[in-house]
Amino acid sequence: MRARKWPAAISMLAVFAIVATGAPERRSRDTTELGVAIELTRNLGPEAQAKLLNGLRADGVSEFAVEVSWPEAEPSPGHYRIDDAVRAARVFRQSGANVHLDLPLVAVREKRVPADIAALAFDDPKLSLRLGHLLDALGPALYDIGTISLGYEADVYFFDKPEELEAYRRLFAGAVEFLKKKAPDVLVGVTTLSPTDSPAPMVAARLHQQSPVLFYLYAPFASGQPYMHRPPDSLEHDWRRLLEASGGRPIAFPEVSYSSSPENSSSPEKQAEFVRRMRAFAASADGKHLLFVCYATLRDPPASAGGEMPGAVRRNAFFANRGLQKADGTPKPAWKEFVGGH
Repeated sequence: MRARKWPAAISMLAVFAIVATGAPERRSRDTTELGVAIELTRNLGPEAQAKLLNGLRADGVSEFAVEVSWPEAEPSPGHYRIDDAVRAARVFRQSGANVHLDLPLVAVREKRVPADIAALAFDDPKLSLRLGHLLDALGPALYDIGTISLGYEADVYFFDKPEELEAYRRLFAGAVEFLKKKAPDVLVGVTTLSPTDSPAPMVAARLHQQSPVLFYLYAPFASGQPYMHRPPDSLEHDWRRLLEASGGRPIAFPEVSYSSSPENSSSPEKQAEFVRRMRAFAASADGKHLLFVCYATLRDPPASAGGEMPGAVRRNAFFANRGLQKADGTPKPAWKEFVGGH
């Protein structure tokens, strides 16, 4: 459904810059936080990274997310390359921000575990033990994070794999229990498409059944019309229903998208209206129920970025035009709505 590159744990950290709607305080969830995904590459030196972080914090940024790819984090059994992730979580936490960790065991249609155990079932004791060792190695970072997701578009991966789904659920339940003991303040979940977009909402519900927190990717598309947006005011209806159906569990949106292209039944003005409604909903929500909302991307990708699928006009338009700014940094109307009073 959506394309996303998963960077190596040591070469790039994907950072969600979360602009608070209230005073930034990691352990207080009185306000919902609002953000935009950016990338912090290792090519930036320490001074440049510190300058960027200080600038974001000065602008009200109060939460960041760190991605860890298990195959990159454990290049050979028992050997870990996670220093950058641990360091980033500590730096973000010391700045006063909250931290979210993405550790996807599946991502869209790909199983994201080391190659030497990729053929094992998710509930195989050898795989479970290795995941436990990885979480142990990430122990220092677990002191600094508030939430962790163990899958990305997991409903897309499992919708035609019922046996793998049940095996994954058993692994996930074990991970929840493990982390309750190791890091009791950390909320654990798995990220799926929202029920309005999911190809298998019952699978998504099954994945969330044991989750202390519910993570959703959201881009309001019309039923039966891939990549054709519904009106911007769909957001309030959809999100209220998700909150009402959560059973009292908190929810968060690690990725929210809305194109500005006519190919997606949109426009720059419609995208701006969507962002305005997103920001207003976050500002009025209870932060204990809606933890954070992160817009998908700051800028449109450069025209030379590639990755287009021949004949997939709507899909290509969506990914090429969902940024808040154009590829050269020129603000769209949506950017002005996003920054609001900042």
